[in-house]
Amino acid sequence: MNIKQKGFSLIELLIVVAIMGILAAVVLSSLGTAREKARDARRLEDVKDMVKLLVIEADSGNVSLTGCTAADALTSICTGPGDISNFPDYGDPSESITACTGASTAACNYSVSKADGSAGAGTEDFQICFYLEYGSGTLNAGPNSAVGPVGKLTAGCN
Repeated sequence: MNIKQKGFSLIELLIVVAIMGILAAVVLSSLGTAREKARDARRLEDVKDMVKLLVIEADSGNVSLTGCTAADALTSICTGPGDISNFPDYGDPSESITACTGASTAACNYSVSKADGSAGAGTEDFQICFYLEYGSGTLNAGPNSAVGPVGKLTAGCN
């Protein structure tokens, strides 16, 4: 009498585990790109929101920003005028404490300067510098900026 055993052989189980490992590696590698794109999307929305606040405050002309008067000052230290005091609510998703500059090579926190990169930004003469990990539309990976008076998105920072 010949009794057949039911179940899988060791080779069959190893093949299934190997296939699952390969699929997991493919999925995880694609998630890395998705995370970069999600952080970049948040950065763009944050910068657009900050530009809106600057444009609203510019109704009374070019008013100097307070609290963040140095070149490449962190936007999180801005205290005014008006609703610009909300700038500390916006921070780079990487939670970096380094201010973005034209020479930034990694994720950095939003910074503000005059459009030419000098100190003393105002509501109509500003440049908000931010860093994209993947790029978006016409903006490449690396430092980019929104430049006043209307907040046009531009590749690079001064």
